[in-house]
Amino acid sequence: MKTAPAFWWRNRVTGESSTSVIHRPSESNWVRAALMFALGLILLGTLTAPFAASAQNLGTSPQFGQAVQGQQATTVEGTVLNIVNWGCNVIAPVIAVACLGIAGWHFKSGRGYMGWGVTGVALMVISGLGRMAEGFITQAQGIQ
Repeated sequence: MKTAPAFWWRNRVTGESSTSVIHRPSESNWVRAALMFALGLILLGTLTAPFAASAQNLGTSPQFGQAVQGQQATTVEGTVLNIVNWGCNVIAPVIAVACLGIAGWHFKSGRGYMGWGVTGVALMVISGLGRMAEGFITQAQGIQ
């Protein structure tokens, strides 16, 4: 049985065999190897980054265990304000710009663009409403 040389060497070995023979390509795919290496570095960084991040710098001194200056992460207001800040100031506008860009691309190519455009505008409206809610939450902190 001559299947082992066909697997380890980069040439085809003929022989009678009852199992399937795995043939390796004669050239290495360096682009794939570089991408796999980069993805491995990203994964390693993602797994080790929480050990390096110990505090947020929210002004002149780092604030441990606090979400926003003057608020604790354990309160409902601090948690809601963080979610609203992240969702309405980062996520929704980025996706909205992407949707509007795709709508423009579809309009240029003569394809249907209305769904992408409406989605982009709706995400901007959601972002505005969320920022309005953020203002309400911030103003409510002064009420005793």
